[in-house]
Amino acid sequence: MTDRIFSQADILSQAEALGFVCECDLQGSCQILPPQKTERWKLQQVEDRWLLLVGNVPQINCRLCEVMIFLERRWLSYQNQEDTEPSP
Repeated sequence: MTDRIFSQADILSQAEALGFVCECDLQGSCQILPPQKTERWKLQQVEDRWLLLVGNVPQINCRLCEVMIFLERRWLSYQNQEDTEPSP
């Protein structure tokens, strides 16, 4: 996956397709938020990179391919949680 070159538009499109919340302001700066409001992380666009914040504390500055991997792994963890939850 890291061999593919991603654009900012690819990241936002894929994030929305996976169920994440994407917000962009008038200046074009964007954020990606988790679908569950109880989670405390977010990705914030900083020029051509994305900054991962947990509890509003900066953790790591990510390249586009790293953001895509992070989002896909988060999505898989959500899917695994749904598979293990008992049905009513």
